[in-house]
Amino acid sequence: MYPNTITTSIPEFIDQTVLKFNSIEDTEWEYKPDPNIWSKKEILGHLIDSAMTNLRRLVVTQYQPNTKILYRQNEWVGYQQYQHASIQDIITLWKLINQQYHRTASDLPAASLQLTCDTGSHEPKLHTLEFLIHDYWGHQEHHLRQIM
Repeated sequence: MYPNTITTSIPEFIDQTVLKFNSIEDTEWEYKPDPNIWSKKEILGHLIDSAMTNLRRLVVTQYQPNTKILYRQNEWVGYQQYQHASIQDIITLWKLINQQYHRTASDLPAASLQLTCDTGSHEPKLHTLEFLIHDYWGHQEHHLRQIM
């Protein structure tokens, strides 16, 4: 169900990623090449926001299929002020929200995997929970490569 590039279990993947995060200097986390480009801190914050949104999709879709649950990434990153937060707090939050996401995704009943959630901004865009789980980990990997 997860992307082929994650070669360990998800809990091991999370722990290994945190170790890599801890080797990055604070100045590197905070560097913004341009005011309109996210810093590494903000990218990690974006992944936290994505986890919160997708965790909500996993839960709500099970009792209310086809609910529209949107995510406006730029607004979320801006409002959450990740650039001004402690990087250790952000790393801890990333770790905990991903552990919770994995627990929730792993315990979904098989029948729930085919339920759909609407992620479309204007027109309905229905995705199964199975697709959203797979897509979530691929999205994590994409942005983690940017950070590393």
